[in-house]
Amino acid sequence: MFRGIFTKNFFNLIINQGINIVIALFATRILFQRLGEAQFGLVNLALSVVLLLSITVSYGYHLNGPKRIALFRGESAKKQTLINEIIVTRIIIAIGMAVILFCLTYFFGFFKSYATFLYYSLILLFSQALFPMFYFQGNDKIAWFSLVNILAKSGYLLLIVFFIKTPKDATYVNFLFGFTALIVYIIFWIIIYKKEKIKWVWVSIHNIKKRFVENFQFFISSIAGHVSIHGGLIILASFVNNTILGEFALAQKIGLLMRMVPVFFTQAILQKATILFEKDKIEFNSYVNRIFIIGLSVTFGMGLVAIILSKWIIFLLAGSYVVYSETILKILAFIPFLSMLNFNNMIKILVDEKKHLLTKATWITAIIMLILATFGSYYYGGYGLSIALVLTEIVSFIVYSALLIKNKYESA
Repeated sequence: MFRGIFTKNFFNLIINQGINIVIALFATRILFQRLGEAQFGLVNLALSVVLLLSITVSYGYHLNGPKRIALFRGESAKKQTLINEIIVTRIIIAIGMAVILFCLTYFFGFFKSYATFLYYSLILLFSQALFPMFYFQGNDKIAWFSLVNILAKSGYLLLIVFFIKTPKDATYVNFLFGFTALIVYIIFWIIIYKKEKIKWVWVSIHNIKKRFVENFQFFISSIAGHVSIHGGLIILASFVNNTILGEFALAQKIGLLMRMVPVFFTQAILQKATILFEKDKIEFNSYVNRIFIIGLSVTFGMGLVAIILSKWIIFLLAGSYVVYSETILKILAFIPFLSMLNFNNMIKILVDEKKHLLTKATWITAIIMLILATFGSYYYGGYGLSIALVLTEIVSFIVYSALLIKNKYESA
């Protein structure tokens, strides 16, 4: 039964990622050719900054929201309260982050070279506030999310085809990305509320405070995780010109898409792993280990394919051979495999809700990544950053493993 559920969820997530890759191939090629390397780099730089802020909007509910939804099946009143409180909490945070970013750029002069790009990207914060993945995952309706993703990404692709023509249009790229997602998410939430007979109720300040407190550690750890993933491009921007930044971002696009595969393995089994963890620890360990071996095999194969085909992947994205991007992609190709090494550790932390361990591990990893990325970018530019990102995945596995072993002995 559990194998069938994993296969179904993982298959839907892979289809979803396949859609992302296809859309990314078309969108990246269009944008890279129409905007040029420099503007393309600025677009992705602004996107990285807003994605870092957007994790504050998620506020850790992408980690434990699905588990809570799964536990409230059949209890419509509790589910209604949870969904409303998560959405309202996220909307409030989105407004706060938008105001903070505006003040930093307008009054204090931060991000001067691409402030306009950031303003138009702020809509992504509000689309993140309504991101429905936690609901779909908690109800084992990953196929629904695939449909949401198809509609949002296809709409985005159509809009950039029609409206992004020259480098002057670069400021609107991220706005179109966030706009299509926001509209699709709103439509699906309306459908969900009607189907589940949920009433929209504004949440009391007391309950909002409660949500802020309960997920604070997940929130802090999520920030650190995204710093480790997206912070590198922001650091690199201080040491290279916009052309090199754009060529690096071209390769990183594929690297980030590939890195999501270990996340999909986690998402595909989290609910069932939680049930097994409560009922049968031996079966839990056996089940997680089986999926772990599959994940290592899949991600290792992906890395080999990416290295072998790197020249043609970049050609598909850019419409020309970009040797720099090709080399960067070869370095980044095995990041998914190295990230998969941490699969067992992450599952154990999430099912047991060891928030303090997750927070400590992610921040230790993030700090080491910032140090490695800064030195690597300063001395070797994009090549140095790529190596820093690879080393960060290895460091992450060591840190998580050490903390779990230490915790096990302390609890014994």
